[in-house]
Amino acid sequence: MKLLFAKDRGFCFGVRKAIELAKREKGAYTYGHIIHNERVIAELFDAGVQAVDSLQELQRGDTLILRSHGAPREVYGQAEQAGIRLLDATCPFVKKIHGIVSRLSAQGYHIVIAGKASHPEVVGIQGWCGDSTVIDENSDLQPLTAHAKICVVAQTTFESEKFSVIIKKIVKLPFKTVEIFNTICYTTIRRQLEAKELAEVCDAVLVIGSKTSSNTNKLRTICAQYCEHCYLIESVSQLQNFNFSPFAVIGVTAGASTPSELIMEVKEYMSQQFEEVQSEEFKSAVEESLVNYKEGKRVKGTVISANEKGILVSIGGKKDGLIPKDEVLMEGEYVPAEYAEGTEIEAIIIAKQDAESGCVLLSKKRVDQIKEGDKIVETIRDGAVFELAPDKVTKGGLLGKLGTYTVFIPASQVREGFVKDLKQYVGKKLRLTALEIEDDEKRHKIVASQRKVLEEERKVREDIFWANVQPNVIVNGKVKRVTNFGAFVSVDGFDCLAHIVDLSWNHIKKVEDVLTIGESYDFLVLAVDREKGRVSLGYKQLQPHPFAKCLEDHPVGSICHGKVVSIVPFGAFVELAPGVEGLVHVSEAAHSFVKNINEIVKVGDEVDVMILAADEAARKITLSIKACTADEHKEGEAVAEGETKTERKPKRGKSVKQEENEAGSQWNEEVSNNPFADLLKDLGEDAK
Repeated sequence: MKLLFAKDRGFCFGVRKAIELAKREKGAYTYGHIIHNERVIAELFDAGVQAVDSLQELQRGDTLILRSHGAPREVYGQAEQAGIRLLDATCPFVKKIHGIVSRLSAQGYHIVIAGKASHPEVVGIQGWCGDSTVIDENSDLQPLTAHAKICVVAQTTFESEKFSVIIKKIVKLPFKTVEIFNTICYTTIRRQLEAKELAEVCDAVLVIGSKTSSNTNKLRTICAQYCEHCYLIESVSQLQNFNFSPFAVIGVTAGASTPSELIMEVKEYMSQQFEEVQSEEFKSAVEESLVNYKEGKRVKGTVISANEKGILVSIGGKKDGLIPKDEVLMEGEYVPAEYAEGTEIEAIIIAKQDAESGCVLLSKKRVDQIKEGDKIVETIRDGAVFELAPDKVTKGGLLGKLGTYTVFIPASQVREGFVKDLKQYVGKKLRLTALEIEDDEKRHKIVASQRKVLEEERKVREDIFWANVQPNVIVNGKVKRVTNFGAFVSVDGFDCLAHIVDLSWNHIKKVEDVLTIGESYDFLVLAVDREKGRVSLGYKQLQPHPFAKCLEDHPVGSICHGKVVSIVPFGAFVELAPGVEGLVHVSEAAHSFVKNINEIVKVGDEVDVMILAADEAARKITLSIKACTADEHKEGEAVAEGETKTERKPKRGKSVKQEENEAGSQWNEEVSNNPFADLLKDLGEDAK
């Protein structure tokens, strides 16, 4: 029989520190049992160290030791007020959790704790935050969606695989903001991983510790998943009841709260009963077997034979390796004759066993890809851009592989702006630049950023954009969205505004009357402000003005038909064409004196008008109604006096103002619509 002891077993440094402190402070009290192990509790009690559950049990001047599990914030204040001497042995990892939940709780986050609600560590964590929820891998997480922001932490001894299950569920829920902190103690993670590997190669596993210890029970649960015969040992006397003869290999591990004395007793008993503990040959054999058949590991071997199906390779274990033909080369054609017997070859394990051949499945192509990746690393040390598709989401970012290097892209470096869902970038090719490259012997790591690449490219685009987009330049842009006041147009990726008044020469009620979302149009740049990042565009400025078309159809002197659209004190505006209006001055409304133009026309009336004058630059047209009608008063006078008068022809090409000036420069008694002329005439006759 062989014995295999775990390297990580017994007290962690946090527990050891607390126990050593308690042993020095004889006569002190502990806030709850300092450790979940009856043997240690009894030893401390004999040394005069007692446990209390409340500060009311103490008196002023007493010494209270806070165990490694930590305590709620209120305990510190109560101890100070009561005059109790406080010695804090809280584990640094637990204190870190207190800081996280305290800070984020103050920022409005709902705190979610993965762990056991009754565990003293969890109770302590809850005492450092406001609103909180304790969950495990079987909890219904849907109620958590009632909170806009959540912060997730874990009990330091929580099982890492179960925490991963929880996180996978959380990232699928529609939270607005999620902050995740993997606060499981690294010693716990390492201990749990080693327990798993131990259980995989042993016929039976002994887990030493107390059944009241949370971390010890977790180790037992993990070992039981991979080894059918798993036993929790609280004292060496229990070993006498076990029959170990059916087992060839027995593994031994211990919880973080297990005293070294108990571990040594078990080790001594097992050593006396069975072969020497942990022979180096046996350890090497176990480690070799684990390496050879673990997926993702690189192995070296020699070619046994090569055929059309692939290459058979000796990799030194019980099984041979098989490299399928499509896993031989990155590119090119596989030629079996090129792989002679005895040729050394390096490959990666991609499956522990091929169903058809029973061999370990290997890939030479993937090793070649790794080597190519390492070559790329040498080219990116000076900031050169490289491409990579991340293969998974991790805490705070994305992970991928480039040769032997693990590439980490922090969430803040994925793009410009906040990224809510990192999963959308998994498998998507990113353009990156290296921020940091670690070449440590045991750790090849690259911290990379796509954001930096995008920012530099945006800066170049901005410089080009602002250099070319100047007032009176015509640009092409796509309408992205519309508002009541205008349209936002994308020009070379930059948002510009075309105000609604600059879309049409005619009055429009909405942007969609002229532009369609998603369509591209030519615009005239009206104004540019780089400091504020604003560009104003015009669409109507590139369209023919209806004024020019109207004058082309109706030159000065012509008569046209129009509609009265508005009345003002000095005249009426008549619409000659859509968007084109002319003014009929009150003096041009009729041949007789007109005091109020409403006596002649009203809004909505259709009238014939003559175009007397036009100012194309100012876009003004002068109209006359009376020029299109006969002067009945003068015709009547001509018939009464028997005089034959030449019909007055309307003046052409003069504005209303010019006619008024001419009329005012010469006075005529016979001028109609002039009451002062009649008065002066009467005065002249009396003088005679």
